Amino acid sequence: MLLCLSSLCAAFLGCNGGSGTDDSSGDGTTTSAPATSEQTTLSSPDSSATPQPDTSSTTGVSATGVDTSSGADSDTTGGDGTANASTDSDSTGGDSTDSTGGETACVKTVVLMGYWPPTNEMLRQWSTNPAQNPDGWMGENWGGHGYDVHAFFPEFPPDGNPSNDPIGSPGAVGSEESDLQVDYQDTSTDFWALVDMHQPTILITTSRGGGIGWEIEAIEGGHGVGNPGDASQDWISDGYGAVTLPTEATIEPRSWDAISEYRQGNTLPTQLPVDAIFSATDALGLTNVVVDNATSGSFLSGFLALHGLAYNQSASHNVAAGHIHVGNGLPTADAEQLIETTLSTVIAEFPADDQPCPR
Repeated sequence: MLLCLSSLCAAFLGCNGGSGTDDSSGDGTTTSAPATSEQTTLSSPDSSATPQPDTSSTTGVSATGVDTSSGADSDTTGGDGTANASTDSDSTGGDSTDSTGGETACVKTVVLMGYWPPTNEMLRQWSTNPAQNPDGWMGENWGGHGYDVHAFFPEFPPDGNPSNDPIGSPGAVGSEESDLQVDYQDTSTDFWALVDMHQPTILITTSRGGGIGWEIEAIEGGHGVGNPGDASQDWISDGYGAVTLPTEATIEPRSWDAISEYRQGNTLPTQLPVDAIFSATDALGLTNVVVDNATSGSFLSGFLALHGLAYNQSASHNVAAGHIHVGNGLPTADAEQLIETTLSTVIAEFPADDQPCPR
């Protein structure tokens, strides 16, 4: 998720020098581009099959007032209002069906998550937090497509640039008032609070990568090959707080279930329309677009990305989920255009009126 600091890249993230710095660690292969930061020992799925996610470091707003089932440390006491229970208060109500078999008597939602810039910057228009988005929320019935779009991401005081700070320091982890700090415990707590509240039909997670501008990740999980023991040891230390790994005692039970099940070669494929996203974003001509047939890494990018696919497995109303790594140095304006195009493409594949209401 986090951009590799040049001085710490090798130590913490294992970045591939050919792809620039990023916040993931790994050994995967890519299509038409240098390998990303994390590989898998499994054979990679065909990029033309299921859609493929990519990792970035983005975070969301704090889930104020939301109860969680874990004893994990949480920084969700602050908030930007995006996680207000009233935001999608009717998302679970109603079950009227239309002629296509979809349900229309509820609000269908999209949730976008990010970590390090440019992912947090590109998602601002969909935040309902005035402090993070002073221009006002643009997500209600976005584009007239029938979906309310909500985005969650962290802030990085004092200068907004986590690259100036060591991994694990407050400037690199994100403010305590933000959701999705670059920290295993906070990400676990905030992720489940946010998806439980908004019940997204579509869920796209993002994080900052390396030299590849728009990297769609094909699979997640599969870590810990050769480590039959503690699943928390599959992950790279986040360097923050007293517990720097995702241990069973400090993360949400659903997070522990995901990292315990999808490891040692057991992976989940992306649930995004990869081919359609690749075609639409590549046609913009803004940056190099790649489908990565590995995973999003063993750091926070891969951790968040695996959460998205685990949610897809457990929530019958969630029809699309996956991860995208966004290149370090990609201009915010280009990243905004790419995420808007990606979102439009996914929505076109899954029209709101055709989808079930959350249960």
